[in-house]
Amino acid sequence: MMLSLQTIGQAYEDMQTQNQHLLQQVADRDDFNIKLVSDSVKTKQASASLLSEKHLLQKQLHQVNSSLESSKQKLSRGEEQMKAYVAQAIKASSENRHHAITIEKTLLEVSEAEKELKWLRSAVGSSEKEYEQNQKKIAELRTELERERSEKRKLEEEYEEVKNEVMELTSENEEATIQKLQDEINDCKAILKCGVCFDRPKEVVITKCFHLFCSTCIQRNLELRHRKCPGCGTPFGQNDVREVKI
Repeated sequence: MMLSLQTIGQAYEDMQTQNQHLLQQVADRDDFNIKLVSDSVKTKQASASLLSEKHLLQKQLHQVNSSLESSKQKLSRGEEQMKAYVAQAIKASSENRHHAITIEKTLLEVSEAEKELKWLRSAVGSSEKEYEQNQKKIAELRTELERERSEKRKLEEEYEEVKNEVMELTSENEEATIQKLQDEINDCKAILKCGVCFDRPKEVVITKCFHLFCSTCIQRNLELRHRKCPGCGTPFGQNDVREVKI
């Protein structure tokens, strides 16, 4: 009896194992079916895409064939035009030989004309330079003329002044005039003489105060220990003495 229960239990376990195995197979089959359905959908989509691409390629092929046919027609027309151009070129070549001879003659004439033009330009350039030089000379002469006119006016004015002075001098007493001139001359001589010795003319200047004296008097002053200007008392040295010409 006990053996029978164990056998039944074992059989039950085996049945459960088989059921689990069958369930796993069913699940695997369901997954496989789902995968098949998914692959079928993808295949249909790919087929539709390929079909659309096929139609597009057929359309493009039709366009290419149309373009090719059009190109053939253009090529045919181009060949006909090329033949016409070749015929025209042969004709033009014959005419060009005649034109080449004419052009060569024209070029020789142009070359001669260019040489003549170059000579004319050179002559014009020389004329322009000469014209510029003449203009400069004219400007210089005008400047000189203006200067001479100015000097002439100045001399005329001085002449009028001298004339007026002479007239004034002749109207005054001659002796008084002579005495007056003599006094002015003496004053000028006194101004030109040294303010120390009142005998020798002024020959040097003290640059610190710009007073003028004769060289002898300043040399004596330089020999002293305390050197001061005889006119204003400003101290000075050997380097402060400069010669002047009056």
